[in-house]
Amino acid sequence: MYDVIVIGLGAAGLFSLSNLDKNLSVLGIEKNSVAGKKLRLTGGGRCNLTRKGNIKDFIDKYNNPSFVRPILYGFNNAKLIEYFESRGFHIIFEEDRAYPKTEKASSVVDFFMDEITKKGHKLHFSEKVIDLVNENDFIRVVTDKNNYLAKNVILSVGGASFFHTGSDGKLLKKLFTINEFYSGLSPIYVNEPFYKSLKGVSLNVKIMFKNKCFFDNILFAGAYLTGPAILSLSNYVSSGDEFVVDFLPRVSIEKLKQDIKKYVETNPKKLLKSVFIENFDLPSKFIITILENIGVLDEKVANVKKSDLDKFIEMIKAQKLTVCSKFSLERAYVSGGGVLAESIDNKTMKLKTNDKIFVVGEAVDLIGECGGYNLQFAFSSAYRACLKIN
Repeated sequence: MYDVIVIGLGAAGLFSLSNLDKNLSVLGIEKNSVAGKKLRLTGGGRCNLTRKGNIKDFIDKYNNPSFVRPILYGFNNAKLIEYFESRGFHIIFEEDRAYPKTEKASSVVDFFMDEITKKGHKLHFSEKVIDLVNENDFIRVVTDKNNYLAKNVILSVGGASFFHTGSDGKLLKKLFTINEFYSGLSPIYVNEPFYKSLKGVSLNVKIMFKNKCFFDNILFAGAYLTGPAILSLSNYVSSGDEFVVDFLPRVSIEKLKQDIKKYVETNPKKLLKSVFIENFDLPSKFIITILENIGVLDEKVANVKKSDLDKFIEMIKAQKLTVCSKFSLERAYVSGGGVLAESIDNKTMKLKTNDKIFVVGEAVDLIGECGGYNLQFAFSSAYRACLKIN
């Protein structure tokens, strides 16, 4: 008999095990041979743990603001950073993003494993949970090797992205009514083929879609677009959706028009591409691709029509792109969908229909934008569960 069994040793599971009281009898069960398999890949292997800023500014970065608000307020980004720092695990910042000082995601896993060892909690690896059964006042956890009784179960099994890391969503589908999983924080394929020639080009942009706006980096990766702005956008779009990109967000359209008028009037004999490459803070490869698409790549300024210049302005300040598709769940960084948020008490992370089962992290139907928001929720939700159990 255990006081608590934690199923899944990803970010939320590791944090749970690190924070459950050492006087409780605790077992962590992981299907993989190691803990934190997906966490080790997070943030390009650097692990963007959270970010600076007021926690109130985090709320609208999730698809369910009213559900997530008390969870984040209960254990916010400042408390998370203090949690790490007070235990000798130091944090550095890159702009607003928080990373371990080591800049190695594996060190985050090592930190949690050390904390768990200090607590004396038991861990089982290479053991797959196949069912949970209500048994009087307890939960029987059935695995492919054994079965165990627990007073409380924390389900931190992840979602259904990056299948090779072990999160496939099958246990959640078997046990609960869930919202179907979908790709989140995913690169996007667009229908406009000429951008394929920009492979390797990176820009800071503004992306607009319905009432959402993203100021961040975009990377042209050949067949698809990626980068933080695109990954965040992907949480909200589906095939066929149209979004708008401003490739010069720090320059107003009025200023751009004035600048182009000045450049045209003062450089009539020069090639348009030379004038624009010299004067605009954009990669030359990007400018050449745009001008080539318009059909004026090798034209002198004096020969360029006003309609062509207007087209250039439109493609720079309000380029419409259409989503063709996103990466499959197997390749997406996180998944949306999961256990219905309305079925979980967001003050404790308990299931409303079973107060012995807590659901945390990516298993919950909640998804955040790119930049540390999903890990913050994983840690904050695990904290709420531990607070109730302890």
